[in-house]
Amino acid sequence: MLLFAASMDGQGAVAIQAARDYEKLTGNNIYTALTLVRFGRFDDIAMLSDRSGNDVREGMWDFAKGYAALRDGNSDEAKDLAETIIQTSTTSSAAFRRHSAEHLLGDVGNILLGEVLREEGDLAGAIVAFEAAVALEDQLIYDEPEPLPFAARDWLGAALLENGDFAGAEEVYRAALEDHPHNGWSLYGLLEALQGQDKTDADVQADFDQSWARSDTWIRGSRF
Repeated sequence: MLLFAASMDGQGAVAIQAARDYEKLTGNNIYTALTLVRFGRFDDIAMLSDRSGNDVREGMWDFAKGYAALRDGNSDEAKDLAETIIQTSTTSSAAFRRHSAEHLLGDVGNILLGEVLREEGDLAGAIVAFEAAVALEDQLIYDEPEPLPFAARDWLGAALLENGDFAGAEEVYRAALEDHPHNGWSLYGLLEALQGQDKTDADVQADFDQSWARSDTWIRGSRF
């Protein structure tokens, strides 16, 4: 799907339009919500109005709303939504395509919880939440297109960088790139991890420069 390719190389306008085209065709705004999170378009998330659907669709909507609330300074709302999403992941039998609520909502719920904890200063707790998201994401079955237009490792790697664990972050980003080669977000994080260890890698730099050549998005990390 176009939105996945465009998301990986930083083409926000293309990815968001592709997500909206999918929404027009299917009536499902999951990818609109998730792609807006990927590109930090939090004001646009506030304009989303259709939450109807099964538990997975509603949980993805809540994830986007919660993430936008957090970035707007409302950590209490974000934490409540994260806890609700995670609780639903443990009880719901709903699915999106062949992917269970357990895996999808557990993944995004822990991403949101991790960001809340990070904002609260609990970096250790945030890393645990992101690791849980990664573990659930790794259990997703193969599918094209994938159910999520981002990888939980981009959040885990960013938290490890913030914690000063540059070697650990390098390992996480290299694993992310094994799953999604040439992903500009993970390449950016990997460059930061290498810099933190006073290391350079011309191949990684060249890969990032090529991957991000068509980007319309300026980033300061592997996630907004």
